[in-house]
Amino acid sequence: MSMIDWRRKIGDQDYRVDRVEQRGSRIIVTVSWADKNGRRHDWAHVLTLKDGKIIDIQDYASPTRAAATTRLRAAFS
Repeated sequence: MSMIDWRRKIGDQDYRVDRVEQRGSRIIVTVSWADKNGRRHDWAHVLTLKDGKIIDIQDYASPTRAAATTRLRAAFS
């Protein structure tokens, strides 16, 4: 069972891609969903690309932290 299937089973809905931001070779994808009570939750994935392919994925419970970490990595790489 995938994570989305599991979330649907517990009543989550209204999945969205809220933002896509590129910083050098990294892309931040922020997603959100609503729980069964209508409260929104968000999450972020940072994809690292090389030659047009994803070579690493990091998950962040905080999109703000994902963006801050990615900005720092882009500044020092």
